[in-house]
Amino acid sequence: MNCIELSQQADQIASTFSKQDLAKLVLALKDSPRSLQCAVEVIDTLDSRSGCTLDEAWDEVLAGDSQLQVANEE
Repeated sequence: MNCIELSQQADQIASTFSKQDLAKLVLALKDSPRSLQCAVEVIDTLDSRSGCTLDEAWDEVLAGDSQLQVANEE
């Protein structure tokens, strides 16, 4: 992805979510060792599910991570 495409994608994300939601996402990433991939999954979840809150999206992504870790441990 080149700089122009990245900038366009950032503009699209910024226009889709409120500043408050984006700030919560940044703070959640800062306070946990979660990867950028988790943030992308949260954004995808929010984008695909109408009415889904940021907290619900995080819970869903984190629950999916937990299930993957349990499956890998078995």
